Amino acid sequence: MRESKYWDDFDRRIDETVKAVDSGLLPKVRRVACFITDNCNFKCKYCNNKAYMGNMSQNTFENMLTKYGESAIIHITGGEPSVVPWLYNFLNGNKNNFRFHLNSNCYIAPPANAVKRLKVSLDSCDKDYWDFLVGKDAFDTVTHNIREATIKTIVSITYTLTKQNYRDVVKFANFCNKEFPDLYAVFFSIYKGVDPKFIMSEEDATCFFTEIIPELLSVLNDESAALLMETLDEKRRLLQGVRFEQNTNGGICYLSMSERVFSPSGEEYTCSHLYRDGIFMKEPIKHVKCNYGCNRRLVEFNTETKARLVGKGR
Repeated sequence: MRESKYWDDFDRRIDETVKAVDSGLLPKVRRVACFITDNCNFKCKYCNNKAYMGNMSQNTFENMLTKYGESAIIHITGGEPSVVPWLYNFLNGNKNNFRFHLNSNCYIAPPANAVKRLKVSLDSCDKDYWDFLVGKDAFDTVTHNIREATIKTIVSITYTLTKQNYRDVVKFANFCNKEFPDLYAVFFSIYKGVDPKFIMSEEDATCFFTEIIPELLSVLNDESAALLMETLDEKRRLLQGVRFEQNTNGGICYLSMSERVFSPSGEEYTCSHLYRDGIFMKEPIKHVKCNYGCNRRLVEFNTETKARLVGKGR
C-alpha cells in the first residue's frame, strides 16, 4: 500500500486494528469529522444540504477536543466552517498542537498557519461559470486565498465531477499547475445529488474513463494521479445510486471503527460517508445502506484486516 500524506498510514493501522479486534476491543479513534455548521456563505446550485442546525458552540468543540484531540486528527468541515464566528480565532490561538484539518470554500481567508491540511472546493477554472454555480462573485477571491494558503500549509483542491464539468478536467488541472505551483493535490469527487442537470449518464462515465482519464493522468502530479485511480477505480463510481458489494457484505469497516463524526449540535456518530448520506449511525459496523462504498485504499484495508482476523480464527 502506497504511503501518502493524504490518507492514513494504513499498514500500521491494519496491525493496530487486528490486535484490537483480536483482543475484543476497538482500535483508537484516529480521525474526527467535525461538521461544525450546516450554514454556508455560498448558495451552490448543486448543494444537497436542506436542513440547518446552526453552528457548533465553542464549548462543545472544546469538549470534543478533550475526548479525542490527543489521538485523532480533527477534520473540520460543514457547511462552511468560516461562517462560525469564533472558529478561526480559536484555531489561530491553538496552544496544544492539536492536528487540525480544514475543509473550506476559501472565500474568507483561512487560518492556513494553524492547520496541518487545507482542502478547498473548486469545481471550475471558468470564473463566470464558478460565480454562477456558487451564487456570488467569488472566483478571484477564492483563487487568491488558495494561492496564499499553499505557501503556508498543505493544500488540496476537491473538484466535484458533474455532467456539466467533467469534460473540463484537463483544462482545470493545467490551470492548477500554473496558478498554484505549491498545491499538494487535486482530488476528484463525484456528484451525489438528484438534480438531473448534474448527474452523469452511462455515456458520460464511459467518455470520462476511455477518453478523458488517459489525458488527465498525463498532466496530474503523482499524488493527484494516485488519488484519482484509487477513488475512481471503476466506471460505475461515477453513476448515481450504484451500490458496492464490498460495503454490503458485513465485516470490518475501518471508517466506522476508527472515525467519529460530530454534528453541529454535538451528537456523536460513526462514518462520515454515511452521515453525509443522512444515515446517522452509532455503532462501529459496516452498514448495508452505504450507497457508494469506500475508495480502493479503504476497500483493500478492510479486506486485508478481515483476512488476518480470519487467519487468527476470529
